[in-house]
Amino acid sequence: MSINTLRRCCKVNKFKNTLLICVLILGLILIFINPIQNFIIAHLSDRLNTTEYTSEDLQINLEKEADFDFEAVQSLSITEVLKAQASIDKLPVIGSIVIPEVQLQLPILKGVGQTALAVGAGTMKPTQQLGKGNYALASHYFEGKDILFGPLYRTKIGDAIYLTDLTNIYEYKLSVKKVIEATDVYVIEDTENTILTLITCTEDGEQRLMVQADFVKQYPMNEAPEELS
Repeated sequence: MSINTLRRCCKVNKFKNTLLICVLILGLILIFINPIQNFIIAHLSDRLNTTEYTSEDLQINLEKEADFDFEAVQSLSITEVLKAQASIDKLPVIGSIVIPEVQLQLPILKGVGQTALAVGAGTMKPTQQLGKGNYALASHYFEGKDILFGPLYRTKIGDAIYLTDLTNIYEYKLSVKKVIEATDVYVIEDTENTILTLITCTEDGEQRLMVQADFVKQYPMNEAPEELS
């Protein structure tokens, strides 16, 4: 075997080894990308939940510009999650939602922009107000994961749902839980009755899970029920 032939063989083997390493790295990325993404989402949600906001902070955020084009919402990607992580201190948090029975606790953010929905529940209408009409929230769903609106699939009729703006607590009782078509946008239209509507995707992404709850009562923050303490 000549020296040139030997060199060519070495180059080919080096290329094959490099290609093999790249394939292995890509495979590891594909295996671990979802767990990493889910970990970041849970961490960011918890961080916002534990941030010491004031009611004045939330009121300021309520006045900020936001995106309400729910039809433009796409499946959550690691890119959007990283964007949310980079802008965590600027996200328009306006409250929080808690469903004790399924250990759901999320920040409520203004609008349904991709970054907002990467860490919490987004408001679906620009003029909606807590404790009035039909207050509608949306968030992403991950099968079998206790992040974002995944726990909605474990809720039951009669479960208590609490929302707060740090001034008052708004208590609701779950009354409707069903799968609807993605085109059934009427479910978030305003109503004479005071209700809460929660929307998330089904596993195939083609339909939506809708949870609605009837308003029970409103009380100040210092009168929070024991299950919220």
